[in-house]
Parts: sequence; C-alpha cells; structure tokens
Amino acid sequence: VINAWAKSKEHDAASKAEEMLVAMGRLHASGIPGLKPDAFTYTAVIDAYAKSGYRGAAARADQLLDKMEAEYIAGDTDLKPNTFTYNAVINALAKSGESGAAARAERVLQNMVNRQNTGSNEDVKPTTINFNTVLDAWAKSGGGRAAAERAEEILEWMDRLNSSGNMSVKPDTISFNAVIDAWARSGDKRAPQRAEQILDHMDDLCHSGNKDVKPDTYTYNTLINAWAKSGEKGAAARAEHILSVMERRYRDGDNDFKPNTRTFTSVIDAWAKSGEPGAAQRAEHILNTMQSLYESSNDPDIRPNVHTSNAVMNACAFTRIEQDRPEALAIAFRIFDWLSSQKDMDPDAYTFTILLSVCSNLLPKEDRELRFAHAKSLFDKCCAAGYVNDYVLRKLRLTVTEDEYLSLVGYRGEALASNMPPSWVRNARFNQKGKQGRGGGGGGGGGGRGNRRRGKRLLFFLLGKLK
Repeated sequence: VINAWAKSKEHDAASKAEEMLVAMGRLHASGIPGLKPDAFTYTAVIDAYAKSGYRGAAARADQLLDKMEAEYIAGDTDLKPNTFTYNAVINALAKSGESGAAARAERVLQNMVNRQNTGSNEDVKPTTINFNTVLDAWAKSGGGRAAAERAEEILEWMDRLNSSGNMSVKPDTISFNAVIDAWARSGDKRAPQRAEQILDHMDDLCHSGNKDVKPDTYTYNTLINAWAKSGEKGAAARAEHILSVMERRYRDGDNDFKPNTRTFTSVIDAWAKSGEPGAAQRAEHILNTMQSLYESSNDPDIRPNVHTSNAVMNACAFTRIEQDRPEALAIAFRIFDWLSSQKDMDPDAYTFTILLSVCSNLLPKEDRELRFAHAKSLFDKCCAAGYVNDYVLRKLRLTVTEDEYLSLVGYRGEALASNMPPSWVRNARFNQKGKQGRGGGGGGGGGGRGNRRRGKRLLFFLLGKLK
C-alpha cells in the first residue's frame, strides 16, 4: 500500500505513505508480527517525498534517511540503507531548489562513499550518476563563484576516486558540463574564461584517448551562455566565434558539435546583452541565417522558435547607440510580424513584454500619439492571445500616460493581472507550478483514486487496531 501511495502522484501521497509507515511501527511495537518497517518500506516513503516536488519534501526525505542510518548503526539491520535509498534522497535534494540543498546532497553522497570505503555496507555503491546529480545541484544552487569552485572540487574528487581504482565513479562529459554550467551561472567576472579553460582541458583529455569526456553541443552551448551572461566587452563576438568553431567541426563530419536552436539563440542573446553598435542588426542576421538553414535542410534542430524571436526583439529593445535606434525599432516589428505569420508558432507573454519595452525605449517620448497607438495595438493583441500578466502591465504603464493606461485596462482599481478579465490572462496565469495539466489522466486517474481509497481503508484499519 505504501508503494501504491508512492506511485500515485497525489499531492498528499508522501504524507499518507509516511502515516502508513508510522502506523506499521506502532503496530509492530504493540506486538503484531509481520508489520515491522524495513529498508524497503522506508525507501518507498522516501521515494514518495522525492517525487512530490513540494517545498520541504526533500528535507523530509533526508530526515528519514538520517533516522534509518541511526537505527541501523544502533543495531537494527532491517533498516540498512541501500543504493536506492541514497539515490532517492540525493535526487530529491538536488532537484528541490531549496536553500542548502546542494550541500545536503553532497553530505549524503559523502556518506555513501564512506560506507563503501569502510566496507560497512556492501549494498551501497556510489556511481558517476550520483556525483553528476550533486554537481548539477551545485550548478543550480545560486551560490555564485563559491558554488562553481565547489563543483570543480567535486570533479577532482571523482578523478581521485577513479584513479584509486573505483571504476563506478569516473568523470564524463556530463560531469564537466555541469561544472561549466556552474561557472556560467556564477555571475563571476572570470566565469567565461574559466569555462573555456575547462572545455580546453576536455579537448586535451579527449585527444589523449579519453573519449568519455569529449565536448558536445551542450558543452559549447553552456560556454556560449557563459559569455552571453558575462557582460564582458567583446563577449558577443566571442560567442559568435565559438558558434563558428562548432559549425566548422560539424562540417568536418563530427556530429557531436552540431549547432542547434539553443546555440544560435544563445549567441543572439549575447548580442542582445552587449549594447554594442549594430547589435540588433547582427541578431536579426543570425535569425535569418537560421531560417535559411532550416528552409534548405528542413532540420528541426536548427529551426528558429519564439525564444529566438524574443531574443532578437530584446536586442532591439535595449539598443544603446542613438543612430541604431530607428533600425532597431523597424527590426523589432519586422520580427514580430514574421513570428505572427508562422502557422505553428505564436507570440507569448514575454514577446509582448519585450515589444512594449521597444515602444517605451525607442519611440520618441514627446510623440504621445505614436506611443499610445503602438502600445494599444500590442496590448489589444496581447489581450486577444490571453497573455496579459503583471510584467506586460508594468511595461504598458511605462509606455503611455497614466490616464491612457487606465483607459486601456478599463479603469480597474488595482491594475494587477489577477484583476483583469479571465480571457485576457487565460494563457498567462497558469504558468505557475501546480496550475497546469488539469482535467487529464483518463483511466489512469481512476486507478489512482482506487489506490487512494484502499490506502485510506487500510490506514484506518491499522490505526483502529491501536485503540
């Protein structure tokens, strides 16, 4: 029953599974045989918390593992944690996004390594996947330079373990990519240079015979992203140079270096953030190149998408060079018209937010009539598409006068998206976690309800036995 709860995907599945675990423990303590919780029982509950995705769930999974370890050390051999137990907790912590989760995931990993080294638990075997999960957690931790440096140290730890004979742990391309990603997200000034050094090291190792660490498209995309985020002078040109290296190596027959939509979009993003002369024109040129490549090859991997279009319009919105502003304005609306003409591609909330920024930043402030006409046209289209959110409203307010703004939003009290007509926000308000996917499930949903009812009946029966 606990396993059924763990797999049910109900919002309270983990807590219900733990209630069953507690009930089993009480029944066993009262003398009823055959109901003693064991490692399998605990692991099922931990897995339920790991898969729930709710705030605090990962921490609870970690606490249950701590309890298992303490009771096992105290002599309860039935609660000996195994690899599956540790894996579930590491994955839960790594994916939780909670403060301190990366460090806690690393602590669990260290416990795995210690158990293996001491020979106290032959059922525990850390692998490259465990290390890569922890590396990814550090990369996404928001810990800045310290997180990136910690990721490097864990990579070195992996290498030491492998060199000492642990064949289950060996750095691979995913390991190195996670470290590069940690630097790309760090916000540190030396991040792109350090990312390039790591990529060069990967190349050296690969050329010396270690094909497990060969750089791939993801490696280069992450490096380009590091340059795009850096704000360094010349970063956009450097990002475009990296793209040219990928294109050359791909033309030479190496499919591992094939540029994809994300590659081109990241380079466009680098130009958007650069503020350099001709940035908008360069961004549009890259999009046009993508479109030409797609039309000539029909390769979906390089087809421009709404994110690509948004990146070009973003380059226009933040054009700093005065003489570039008229052309940037024209490019923004040219891209919007192109995007709107695509049969299977539509503008999204961010598209309208960016275009309102274009109007606010590039249209003459003294020409109120022109600014209002453009803003009204965009806002009407945004309402019709159902993408009005608070960001759209904020940009609209910056583009027009207060009276014009109030007239556009219908003179509603507090101008928040939550106060707007449902049709205006129908595609924007369901972007938050937990608001999508309603009404699905079909026959599978019925099975989940059946498991839920059976679980409740048994839970009530077990608890009743204690009274």
